[in-house]
This record gives sequence, C-alpha cells and structure tokens, in this order.
Amino acid sequence: MKKLIVTLSVLFLSSCALWDAHNMARFDNNEYYLINSITTNAILGKEHCGFLTVNKYVKKVWHKSNEFHNYSSAIPNNEETITMSGELIKITKGLNDKYDQENYISKAYCEAKFSIIIKNATTIQNVVGGKPR
Repeated sequence: MKKLIVTLSVLFLSSCALWDAHNMARFDNNEYYLINSITTNAILGKEHCGFLTVNKYVKKVWHKSNEFHNYSSAIPNNEETITMSGELIKITKGLNDKYDQENYISKAYCEAKFSIIIKNATTIQNVVGGKPR
C-alpha cells in the first residue's frame, strides 16, 4: 500500500510539473514587462508633449530603458535583445539629454522622438514576446 501511495504521489507531482511547463509563458516575463513599461510611458509622454509634465515621462522612459538593457544583458544567449536594448538606450538618451540641457523643447521634436521610441519599443516587444525561453 505504501508503494502505491508513493507511486501515485510521484505521478501526481510529475503531472503537475508538466501542466505548469505547458501553461508557462514562452518568453521572459520580466523582459516583456520592462519593454511594455517603456512603450506605455512613451505613449503617455507623447500625449504630454508641449507641457511641463512631459519631463516626468522622459525620465521614466530613460530609466526603464536602462533597466531593460541591464536586465537583458545579464541573460545568457540573449544577444539579439541586448543589441536592440542598446539601440533603444541611444534614442532615449538623446531625448533625456535634450530635456536636461534646454528649457524649451518644441512639441514637434518631442512628438517625433517619442514616436520613434514607441515604434522601436513595439518592435522589441514583439520580438521579446515571440522568442522562446
């Protein structure tokens, strides 16, 4: 009877692990969260271009881009995402530096820069969401 209980327990636990593996996301949830946060903040920032509140979104996008790059750099065999995150940092750094150096930034420049960030972040989001772990 003990052997039957042990055997059934092992089978039950194994099937639970298989069920979890089957239902698990096929991508890195943290990477996806970070790039989604960048996209969301860029969309919100674009809506605030021309207002002083845009600076808050510029800083958030810059901060999250660095966080995304640092996180993806620590994952082995993640060269594609590391390259994309490095390029995104260059774009967000340009926007952040511009807001640090100048008092007035034109609404057109702000919207154009955020549009580029949104486009790139969305592309990265699609790549990250589609890659296997």
